[in-house]
Amino acid sequence: MFDELVLELQQTLKKDIEAIHVASSDPEEQHAYDRLMAVAENAPEFLIIFGEPWLDPKSISNDTLDILKCCARIHLYARILDDAIDENSPCYRKNLLRAQPIFWDVVQRIGFSSSQCLAQQAIELVVETVNAVQVDDLISCPAKWGEKNHHLLLLPLLLSKNNNAYQTCKDGLSSLIALVQAGDEWRQGEFAQEAIRKEFFLFLSNCLNEKMLIAMKNNGWHVATERIVWNAHQLLDVLSDIKYDGK
Repeated sequence: MFDELVLELQQTLKKDIEAIHVASSDPEEQHAYDRLMAVAENAPEFLIIFGEPWLDPKSISNDTLDILKCCARIHLYARILDDAIDENSPCYRKNLLRAQPIFWDVVQRIGFSSSQCLAQQAIELVVETVNAVQVDDLISCPAKWGEKNHHLLLLPLLLSKNNNAYQTCKDGLSSLIALVQAGDEWRQGEFAQEAIRKEFFLFLSNCLNEKMLIAMKNNGWHVATERIVWNAHQLLDVLSDIKYDGK
């Protein structure tokens, strides 16, 4: 439905990556480059889900397109920052340094087009992201997995101007982020811990709250609602097939 828009966002991110990353034959440098290109390829399609109520595939305004590009670039920056923190290597830190002009360009664009109140709400999303990452780094916490990527909610926040629809559905959108993050956590072996499994299953029941899903669908997040249900079922299938502790 949004193939051309996805392609435009991919091209925007790839252009940024080429400006940030210096080509090298070093395997670690190549790995860093590949990680960023994976974001450019995969993130736009997922990001668009969060803006669905305001996106018309036949006609997208320049202002809406600019917000989409800003939010996609923020997500790329978040990956660069995450890699610089997690990977003990100069190449990741240099990427973070070279990404600063892009970051400040995005901040300026968002600030210019937003009211002071809306800008403050955007800052609060970033604070939520930072706090959740710090908590999860100390002890893995499924309830924080969505908040670890709350910068993704900048898109619906900015497009909605923090209206009632966004406020009503924010927790549901956060649940979608958490379920996608749960897939990454599973691949990293986090679910080997019984305490994590129990906490996640409790959290999962909240993600499938019927009232929340109906509200999301009624407010225009049709794809997001479907993805929550689909991701939840996929995770249940995967986790039910795994044997832990030799049992």
